[in-house]
Amino acid sequence: MAALGEPTGISLRRDGAAVVLTAHGEFDALTTPELRATIREALLEAPPVLVIDLTHVAFFASAAISALVEARRAADDEDTALRLAVGPYLDRTLNLVGLDTVFALYPSATAALAADST
Repeated sequence: MAALGEPTGISLRRDGAAVVLTAHGEFDALTTPELRATIREALLEAPPVLVIDLTHVAFFASAAISALVEARRAADDEDTALRLAVGPYLDRTLNLVGLDTVFALYPSATAALAADST
């Protein structure tokens, strides 16, 4: 997990047919619009799998959680499998709000990508 105060950043990369979005830092009302825009950009490619790697996120506000719910709906519309890689902080948060039943959660992007081959 990233330390609080670490600069927020988002990147996209291809891994075979899948797209991996990696986020780090803190996501609040000011930084979540960039997350939303990058998710939309990733889904424009219509990948069969989109992995959102949040293992290096230190803070994830309700606006960012809302962006994930929107991503789930958009991925379903595109027939894209959406998988989240989360560390203990986000795993606990998503469990507390009941979203562990909505998202496929993995401990790492590597594990999320490997799920495709099982």
